[in-house]
Order: sequence, then C-alpha cells, then structure tokens
Amino acid sequence: MKALTLRYSGSLLLAVGMLLLCGAGALASMSVAPLSLQFELLPEETGSGRFIVRNTGDETIDVSVSLHDWWRTDDGSLQILPAGTQTRSCAGWAVYSTSSVRLAAGEQAEVAVQLIVPADVLPGDHWAMLLVEEHPVPGEEAQVQEGLTDTTRVVVAYAAKILVRGQVDTLSEAAITGVEIAGTNPLQIAVTYENTGNKHLMTAGLVEIRDVLGETLRAVEIPPFPTLPGEARSLTIEDSSEEAIPDGLYYAVVVLDFGGEYLVQGGTSFEVDEVE
Repeated sequence: MKALTLRYSGSLLLAVGMLLLCGAGALASMSVAPLSLQFELLPEETGSGRFIVRNTGDETIDVSVSLHDWWRTDDGSLQILPAGTQTRSCAGWAVYSTSSVRLAAGEQAEVAVQLIVPADVLPGDHWAMLLVEEHPVPGEEAQVQEGLTDTTRVVVAYAAKILVRGQVDTLSEAAITGVEIAGTNPLQIAVTYENTGNKHLMTAGLVEIRDVLGETLRAVEIPPFPTLPGEARSLTIEDSSEEAIPDGLYYAVVVLDFGGEYLVQGGTSFEVDEVE
C-alpha cells in the first residue's frame, strides 16, 4: 500500500504540500475554504456540504479533486492513503460534484459533497479526505518542461478532511501508555497516548513536577492535539522555564483531558543530580 507522508501542523485541516516547478517570476496559486466538512448522521441518513476553490493567482490553473483516506503516524505526520483502505473510512459513502476544473485568474468553483451512511455502519466516527491539487494548464506545463518560460509556478495541494460523527453507541476513551524522562534542565518528558474509543478526540493537559513532599514545583501545559479512534501519539513536552531544576528527587505527573467523563493520568519519578 502506498502512502504519502506529510508533517502534520496541528490544525484540523491544512495545506498539505507545495512544489516549486521552475524559473522566476509570477506565481499561480489557489485557496480552498472551508477546509472542514463535519457531519452528524445516523445510519441510512444523507448529509451534504460544499467547499469553494478559488484561483488567487494571475494565471489560469487546472484543479483536480481526488478522494483518499488518511491517518497520522505516532509523531503526528499526516499519511494520505488509498480511498477505502482504513477500517473507519467513509470514502465509500462520498459522492462529489467534480474531479477537475479549469479556473482563470480570480475565478472560483464550488465542489459539492454528499454522504449516504449505510445501515450497517460501525458505531463511532468515520473519516476520509478530498485532496485538491493545482496543476499548470497543459500548454504552460510543456513550456516549463522545455525551458521556454521564465515564470515560477508554485503548485499547492490542500487536504479537505471529512469527518462523520457517529450518533449511535459512541465511546470516548483514552489512555496514557507511557511516561519517560527524555532529559533534564531543560526538562523533557516523553508521553505516549492512545485514543482507545471510537470517537475523534481533542486532548489537552498538564505536566506537574512535584517534589518528594508532593508540592508542585512547576507546571507545563500540553496544547490541544487531535487523535482519531485507534490512533497513538508520541508527545515530547519540554519545560521552557529558564530556571533550572535543583538537585533532588521528583515526580512528573501527566494529566490529560480528552473531553470524556474522566481524566487520564500517568507519571514517573526522576532524579536531578546536578544543575546543568
């Protein structure tokens, strides 16, 4: 199975790639909005949405739209996968209005998306994505390849993710599966976390450094991050404080809030032998 892996930036939807073709001069580009299509649907229900593709550059462009699955690796990188290869893919439910369109400078086009949820759907959330890519028009592409033009064309691709939030037997569950100290002064804590339920989660939290008496020496926030059902994440939390941790024994306590009925917690002890 082939997969294109791209670094995930932290937002729900993002421009996933840029390719500089050649030369110097004018740029052609595009915008896509909205980049989030979310649906709350029961089995056998139908939902519809749309996004707008706009040519924001000075030259005519061809735009392609293709359906894919996606996943994130444990370091947060985005993988673009063939449609229908993920267990919770909704790619097979999706119909979209166009797979290609040519846009002159300043023009825009609407891409309509319809989803029909099957009766025997697995409980919980499902997802897919539409990859929207800009391409030079055929004549310009040939000129670029032959070196007959001095223009630069930046080719941009956007990942418009589709999320279908299940409405039956949904389960928000998560677990911290490991906490390790990756370094001290600056303090670095490696946390492994897993979405063990069947819902897309947004998780945030806190790391507290406590002394042997249980007093909190300092606290470090963990910014919100998303996970899909079954997804595991490896996080490295670094204490940005300029004040070094004194010699002694400590305990790092990690508390994460994933929006469920409980918080998940993990921790580890560590020793600072000397101030670096």
